[in-house]
Amino acid sequence: MSSKEVSILINKINSFPTLPTVAIQVVQTTSNPKSSARDLMDIINPDISLTTKILKIANSPFYGLSREIDSLQHAVTILGFKEIRNLVLSTVVFDSFKNLKEHAKFDIKKFWKHSFVCGVAANILAAEMKKASNEFFVAGLIHDIGKLVIYITLPNEFFKLIDVTGSLKLKFETFQAEKDILGMTHGEVGMSLLKRWNFPENLRTAVGFHHHPQETDKKSLLTFVVHTADILAHIYEMPAEEKDGNSLKTETFYPDIIKQALTFGIKWDGPDLDRFRQTLAEGIERETETLSLFF
Repeated sequence: MSSKEVSILINKINSFPTLPTVAIQVVQTTSNPKSSARDLMDIINPDISLTTKILKIANSPFYGLSREIDSLQHAVTILGFKEIRNLVLSTVVFDSFKNLKEHAKFDIKKFWKHSFVCGVAANILAAEMKKASNEFFVAGLIHDIGKLVIYITLPNEFFKLIDVTGSLKLKFETFQAEKDILGMTHGEVGMSLLKRWNFPENLRTAVGFHHHPQETDKKSLLTFVVHTADILAHIYEMPAEEKDGNSLKTETFYPDIIKQALTFGIKWDGPDLDRFRQTLAEGIERETETLSLFF
């Protein structure tokens, strides 16, 4: 563990630009029970690019609405404050990192694809529990944002991590090496950034503890769903010959996750994994258009 790297990370996070004014105002407005739809529209309307993206995503298969949403007012009315807030937050996160350069050792497009797959998986799991909210998708979408902060601030250590963890079959175990090399996990780094950006606490917690949801102070469905969705996303991305081995099932269905899954009403075993994997594959195919809108 290196206190030097931890200090550098914390200082860099504290010097990160704040969220755009429009995003800050959207969070404040949607958190105020006295706010009206007009208050929210007055904030977003002047930002033509953001308004256009909201309308495109609202009309994509992602929401599956039966009629076209033709105005921001219509979107706010149909989707509600929370969904609009989630769309704005996910959009500004991508805009904050959209100019990152490609590197031979780090495929940015692959990173965002995994983030999107995790978001879709989180939505599928939420639907399984009859918890329909785009918040699950957003939490899955931004769960690894801390990796980008490490990539920007400590590139040498980041590439050392890639070298050390490159041979791991289960990529969701890389956070253990981060503690040894950096003194912080990418979840902790991401949570620190989202705290600086004044993201809602439940999203911060989901990002910070997505590899060890059992360590949160309170029982968090959102955190557990992101944890499980991340596992599903990594399994989805594995080569076909690696998906059915006994080691995968042993390491995926460890006692803690089975026990915690049951507390949320999720049966997490071999047959259910196969079912979730199939549903996820169908969901990714269905959401191809949405993926292009986000990225």
